[in-house]
Amino acid sequence: MKSLAVAVLVVAGSAFAQEIGTEITPTTPTSGVQQQNNPPPPQQDQPKSGYVYKPKGAKDDGGSGSAAGPAFTGNKVSASSGDFGIRAGFSSGLNLNTGSSSSTSTSALAGLFSGPGVGIAYFASDAFKLLVDLGFGMVIVGSGLLVSVGTVVGFDYLFRTPGDALRPFFHFAGSFNLVSFGSALLVNFGAQLGFGAEYFFNPAFSVNGRMMLSVPMAVSNSFVIGFVAVPAIGATWYL
Repeated sequence: MKSLAVAVLVVAGSAFAQEIGTEITPTTPTSGVQQQNNPPPPQQDQPKSGYVYKPKGAKDDGGSGSAAGPAFTGNKVSASSGDFGIRAGFSSGLNLNTGSSSSTSTSALAGLFSGPGVGIAYFASDAFKLLVDLGFGMVIVGSGLLVSVGTVVGFDYLFRTPGDALRPFFHFAGSFNLVSFGSALLVNFGAQLGFGAEYFFNPAFSVNGRMMLSVPMAVSNSFVIGFVAVPAIGATWYL
């Protein structure tokens, strides 16, 4: 009887141990640690294209491509929105009037646009540049000397983008001049319309050439209107 009881206990204990063994997971050095995928191999840095252009005052869009982000990405070669420049140049007025009765007057008008000038430029946008120029002119007309000091206010509309070095432009401006001719002091005004191109050696310096048709009007004892071709060259330093 005692032997039977011992046998029953041995069999029961063996079964109980086997049941526990199926429920307990064996402990290993890596148990309880989540296996992670191997990280991808590091990518080589792509060559940078240079300065990443973003208009001044624009917010970073974080790469979402929203309208608040950069207008384009690339090398900034020419001036762009928010840039301010100091200009200097020279122009020469060519009389287009052929009537002998008005040759003296229109030659005097052409003299308004001959000479050096200085001014300022401001890019209100990537393409729209505001201009204010002060000019000085001196020319001999007949037996007299014409001296003029004038102001030209206008704009250039530049084509292409700040990523381009050569940018053609359309020009429009209005002019106001004070003219000393002999003993008379004259007041003149007019308009300019033309085209040209500006070449940027870098975003801080450019040279430009323009060809304009100017329509000056002289207010004196009589009203004189003329047509003057005005070729001009200049340079701008952007701050």
